Amino acid sequence: MAGATPVPGTYDGNVFSAQTSSNLAAATAPLFSSFGDNLTLWRDGNVVHWSYEGQTVIVAQQADGAATASFVDAPTVDAVSGADVSAIYRRTAERRYQMTEDSCRAMVSDMMAFFSGEREPIFTFTGARSLDA
Repeated sequence: MAGATPVPGTYDGNVFSAQTSSNLAAATAPLFSSFGDNLTLWRDGNVVHWSYEGQTVIVAQQADGAATASFVDAPTVDAVSGADVSAIYRRTAERRYQMTEDSCRAMVSDMMAFFSGEREPIFTFTGARSLDA
């Protein structure tokens, strides 16, 4: 088509493979059955946000195909500054999720633990993000 702007990267490079998608779909079934209609999901490029009751797990696919996750707590008012902030956690045993069946299950297990209120020692506080900035 004349005048069309090419899309950077190939289609294959911008989406999960069929096997990866199948592994992830099968692994997420317990997540949807546990949190149902209160679970939201949105994607922006290689980053996926899973949210439940103000908590968010941000999963980013890396160039090598593995994924990393940041776990962001629901906003609260900081007692010192009075600002709205969210605590940010990482998995204590740093984990890069490969898109295999076992690794997808591990990622979903971590999300379920976080959404169920688990924090330390499974997750380690890494900082806070101000929502007022």
